[in-house]
Amino acid sequence: MMDRSRSRASLRPTRGLPGWRTRSTVVALLAMTLVCTACGARLSAAQLAAANASNSSGLGNNGSGTGSGTKAGTTATTAAGAAGTAGSAGSAATAGSGGAGTAGSGGSGAGGGGGGGGSASGPVCPNGAAGSGPGVTASTITIGNVSTVTGPVPGLFTSARVGTQAFVAYQNSIGGVCGRKLTLDSGDDNMEQAQNSTTVQSIASQVLAFVGSFSLADDGGAATIASANVPDIGEALTPARFNLPQNFSPQPQPGGVVSGPFQYFAQKFGPAVTQHMAVLEEDQGTAQAQGTAQEKVMQSLGYKFIYSADSISPTTTDFGSYIAAMKSAGVTGLIFEATAAVYGAMASQMYAAGYTIPFANWGAPAYDPQFVTTGGPGANGSILEQTLAMYEGQDAATTPEVALFDKWYNSVSGGQTPTIYAAFGWLSGMMFVQGINAGGAPTRAALFNGLKAITSFDGNGLVAPDNPAGKVPPNCYIIIDVTNGKFVRDSATPSGFTCSGTYVRE
Repeated sequence: MMDRSRSRASLRPTRGLPGWRTRSTVVALLAMTLVCTACGARLSAAQLAAANASNSSGLGNNGSGTGSGTKAGTTATTAAGAAGTAGSAGSAATAGSGGAGTAGSGGSGAGGGGGGGGSASGPVCPNGAAGSGPGVTASTITIGNVSTVTGPVPGLFTSARVGTQAFVAYQNSIGGVCGRKLTLDSGDDNMEQAQNSTTVQSIASQVLAFVGSFSLADDGGAATIASANVPDIGEALTPARFNLPQNFSPQPQPGGVVSGPFQYFAQKFGPAVTQHMAVLEEDQGTAQAQGTAQEKVMQSLGYKFIYSADSISPTTTDFGSYIAAMKSAGVTGLIFEATAAVYGAMASQMYAAGYTIPFANWGAPAYDPQFVTTGGPGANGSILEQTLAMYEGQDAATTPEVALFDKWYNSVSGGQTPTIYAAFGWLSGMMFVQGINAGGAPTRAALFNGLKAITSFDGNGLVAPDNPAGKVPPNCYIIIDVTNGKFVRDSATPSGFTCSGTYVRE
């Protein structure tokens, strides 16, 4: 184990710059509680700081797709469907059967209570369309979404809302749910806990469930979700929301590291590379804890870290000093957490300095056009791991759900590239329909029963298999290479997901 205190002391000057803790930076530091490189959805301080500066495609405004507002802090939106057919319908699995329906051409099957599917290309409400309660009328079912759209990082999670809208549009194009059209009531929390609480309160009594909400301040509305006992289907980014019995995340993220990819990297690169590793961390406790957890997992697999920088300011744009230090130390492998734009900037600066390393693992957030655009030649040779399929389109030919998602997201967003947040919005919609199908009726009680039966979920191949009801994260992954400025699957995971190693919690 290296002397990490020595490396911290040598890098402290970046933190000492007067005035660096601006409001947006403080918000960015709060985001460090959400680091989860292996999962790819939780964000580091550097990710938010970079997004604030560049509004990169991975975090930018991908189009709100919302209508005029009717309540303070919310906008009522009806996604009635977009042009184009959804593809031939797949056969629906019997509710509670534990199987996924067969995917049709361009469509997808409806999963049963324990199955892995979700998009309902077949009949929904196997026990009939009767139902009543919040958000349910004779002709519509209203679901809610509270995401960060404005605030210190404008457009931060707009794509999560749009991904949910894309699913609503698709579902309505094939008949809706229980003979009713879906309506999305969207709210913006401005990345503020108080606003999240207020907005969740204003919507909770008027929706059947929350679907696809994505916010760094989602602990604000957690108490309301609990007291109102409203189903909440979406990625929880804070423990307060994640631990609610009402929350069902399409990819549960309790915090930790999937060891499988690092076992593969150790075999691929060998001791000559893995004995000379660097880990870069933000100057924030949770970031350092997550980095330490990942470092320990890698050390248990034989990696040796010879350089550590754990006091990097989230606003850093010039990585020259870190590059020089790593080059001097003989670093041949790197792990780092940031946004695509930050990764690209560092990769570009490394290339300009004539410094290339065999093992540049930038992590899941680098799966973004911004990384290869910003990184240029420096991005080539990078290797990433993530627990979702290549949802930007590369897997569309082999995974019908990717093609379906891309088609409808493109239609609703006006041609934007989908982000991981959009994918989670779509997956949340899939889980909502699967829960309705398994529960058998559009009521909160039936939906809860259906969601509690979803112990295996893979979004028809869009996400690695996990257990939403048990809050168990996936143990499967894919490896992505950057070759000639393009993202391609590594030969280790030519299709589907590889399941190996263990999920090691923080």
